[in-house]
Amino acid sequence: MSYVYIKSKGYELYTVGFYRPDGTWEPESDWVRSEYAAKRVRYLNGAAIEAQRHVQDCIGRSGPYMNEID
Repeated sequence: MSYVYIKSKGYELYTVGFYRPDGTWEPESDWVRSEYAAKRVRYLNGAAIEAQRHVQDCIGRSGPYMNEID
């Protein structure tokens, strides 16, 4: 399984998630900028935690459309 992100039609919203083997979409988090969604995808797919910490520094832990990560 690999995480990906998709852009919502008509909105500037990017949803991170994965597709189950049966094709069902499983969302994980929502982001307002594609670069933040891309960094979250890299982290979930095994990249260094520094990439995720950079996102937190950019928008803060209480930023819109972000799950808290400890």
